[in-house]
Amino acid sequence: MFGVWWLVVGILIFAVLSVFDIKSRRIPICGFVIVFVYSVLSLVCFKENDLVWSEVLMSAIPGLVLMGLSVITEGKIGLGDGILVAEIGLALGIEKCAYMLTGALILSCLFSGGLLAFRKAGLHTRIPFVPFITAGMGVIAFVFA
Repeated sequence: MFGVWWLVVGILIFAVLSVFDIKSRRIPICGFVIVFVYSVLSLVCFKENDLVWSEVLMSAIPGLVLMGLSVITEGKIGLGDGILVAEIGLALGIEKCAYMLTGALILSCLFSGGLLAFRKAGLHTRIPFVPFITAGMGVIAFVFA
């Protein structure tokens, strides 16, 4: 697939989006556009074999699951987080995207558990998820380097 340096570019994009998510709990529209362009460039420039559209569409499944959970939970999980995961799934592929999302969910769970244990947050406290996606991408860069 693509080199680690290209994944670092993606991590930097998500780091900037993390700042927006932390400060305003919103991701700007231009962030979604930038991630989409990054993913399409990854597909076009770094795909080793022919594009198989079924594989490309399957790589968006983790993000689609998050979007579905957002609808089911009535917004307790951000719809924007699901969109970003679906977009980055196009670049990573379903396997790496699933690893990234799993890592992000585990880190989020540990962080939330720590907040609850130290009584710094309640059960209805909202925390931004994009920083955990960024950390999950960092884990992917380290593991697949």
